[in-house]
Amino acid sequence: MIHRSLIILILLLGCRHTAEKQKNTDIAIDEDAIACVQMVFEKDSILGEIRNHSPEKISLSESIDNYTHELESMDFTHCPEKFRSSFNAHIKAWQQLRSVTDKYPSMRGELHDIFARLKKSGDSTEFKALVQKVWDTWDLVKENSN
Repeated sequence: MIHRSLIILILLLGCRHTAEKQKNTDIAIDEDAIACVQMVFEKDSILGEIRNHSPEKISLSESIDNYTHELESMDFTHCPEKFRSSFNAHIKAWQQLRSVTDKYPSMRGELHDIFARLKKSGDSTEFKALVQKVWDTWDLVKENSN
């Protein structure tokens, strides 16, 4: 009887240890995911500032290329899959803006000033739809960051 009780106790302790180990692993994964998302937002903020001012010297299309290339080179390994996929959709939305911005290679100024001019251009309908897609995908990125 004591022998059987000892075996049950050992099994219970082993299960408890395994459960604690799994919990610690889950916490570490969550911490990695949180750190990854924070890193992406921090780098995007820095890159976004550069993107906003680089069209003062280079074309908006080139600025978008530089921005999206830098975003694509970031390490999303530990980010949650939904965040990663929504961020990729956001990058693609930025790249799709080029269908309009390529038509205006000599336009210079701060990004938002150029956007205001493009919203009044002959390509305004297409441009507004593409910009809306950028904002819609950004909303998904934020939603999937939790």
